[in-house]
Amino acid sequence: VAIVASPTACGGMEEPTASSLRGVAALQFLPRCATLVQYGGGDDMRQGEALLSLPLAASALPPALKGAVAHAVNAALAVAPSAAAAGQFAAEHLPATWQRGDCSWDVALAVVTEPGLGSGWANLYWHGWLFSDPIPRDAAGLYAAQRFPLCGLWEPIGGLGVFGVTAGDVRAAGAGGLRAADQHIHKVVAYAGGDRKGTLKLYMEQGFDRDSAEAAVLSAELDCDQYHVGSDSARVALQPAVPGGAAAWVACVDLGPADVEASDRAAPRAQLTLLVALSGADDSARWFRRWAPAAGDEAPAATARAELAASLGDAGLSDAIVDRVRSALLAT
Repeated sequence: VAIVASPTACGGMEEPTASSLRGVAALQFLPRCATLVQYGGGDDMRQGEALLSLPLAASALPPALKGAVAHAVNAALAVAPSAAAAGQFAAEHLPATWQRGDCSWDVALAVVTEPGLGSGWANLYWHGWLFSDPIPRDAAGLYAAQRFPLCGLWEPIGGLGVFGVTAGDVRAAGAGGLRAADQHIHKVVAYAGGDRKGTLKLYMEQGFDRDSAEAAVLSAELDCDQYHVGSDSARVALQPAVPGGAAAWVACVDLGPADVEASDRAAPRAQLTLLVALSGADDSARWFRRWAPAAGDEAPAATARAELAASLGDAGLSDAIVDRVRSALLAT
């Protein structure tokens, strides 16, 4: 059973239920925390199965890790000009400064399957967290949106780690640090030919018969409230087939656009997810598919966390992952 909820904010949000703010359908139900996909461009995207996405208490974030992420923001901003010159185009879009004291911090636990079996890598996506609010608010006029957050991972266990043979790969997420990443959305366009008639003609010119062309256009019309998501950035190495799974803390810091005056820019915000990656065929994945709070999806998040902590030893995770996850779940 997948429980998808908004991470609880450290800034005083009311404690949610286990499913109080699910991922927006228009974003392919991506949860409002980190998840794993494998993006190859265009329609080539494989999404990991979100087995669990559960808000954690603010105190689940270790103070040392919070400090390390804040320090990494400073470091990333200091090297942004040279990073952009070296080909990390997303770094061009970072503001020069940030106000740490204004930053809100969200914390979540996510359990997700490997998106591309045996591929050895995946992209970290935070689209559900970055764009869930503007889509319901601005959907009628929102064709596309883009953010360039700083992304990275800390304290990996098992098969999660830095991507690439060198840390210089521009597609890689930071490892023990943060690197700018492109995370964008754009709306599905129903009429590639300009209008319905023109699109039908376009399909038929490509060899479709009339019925097939009508079916293709109808499918696009039904999807026109959906958004495509991208891109191939924030990569991590991923080998979840290791016994007991893989895990890491992963961080996304949204500083807002660089071309907006600091006085007009929204306050910075950070989302940290304790991410557990599993092979979809593992017994552990099957265990999480079956698990659910006794009171169902509307159980208070704190109740769901306590129940999961009590039963986590049966999930087949490594002792190191169980200890880390249980500690996060029991934080109050």
